[in-house]
Amino acid sequence: MSQVSFPVQLSERDAAVYLCISLSTIRRWRRSNTGPAYYRFGDVLRYRQEGFDQFISNNTHTAEPRG
Repeated sequence: MSQVSFPVQLSERDAAVYLCISLSTIRRWRRSNTGPAYYRFGDVLRYRQEGFDQFISNNTHTAEPRG
């Protein structure tokens, strides 16, 4: 019998811990639509960990050498 794998779902507090940012920052990002994707079921707000990994990847910059 195969096991079913579910994506990791984070509360907004868990999401803030995951990114090492404050809860107010994650809330500000959500209000301004600049943060990771989220979804809501009634009063329950959740983030998917894969969304955070994509958000980190999209916002990773490397330093350019100065000439």
